[in-house]
Amino acid sequence: MEQDKQLKEILFNSTEEASADFTNLVMNKVYALSSSSGYQPLVSSKLKKLFVLAFVITVGAILSLCLAISFANTNIVGWIESIPLPHLDYKKLLLFILIFWVLFYLNMLWERKVHLHSHRNI
Repeated sequence: MEQDKQLKEILFNSTEEASADFTNLVMNKVYALSSSSGYQPLVSSKLKKLFVLAFVITVGAILSLCLAISFANTNIVGWIESIPLPHLDYKKLLLFILIFWVLFYLNMLWERKVHLHSHRNI
């Protein structure tokens, strides 16, 4: 009981010395901090566009090659088979590409979510 009286006395004495616009100053600082999002995306928008462009070009090249192989009368398959390829673990390469694009997409969704959330609070 004595501690409650001391606590009330401390609170009462400390609030008397606060300036009249103390609450407004604090709330303005809180608003300024909340409105400025400290979130930095992992990938910049220019780099995202470059990744998407590289992806589209790669997919287009693969589709073009598949169409050329399927419709051409020349022996393109023999030419492709004669190219010496390094012994790579293609499963790991495909897994890397898949993980990269999944994380890229998740980052894009996260950025969109944070961006929409910051606009709702304003």
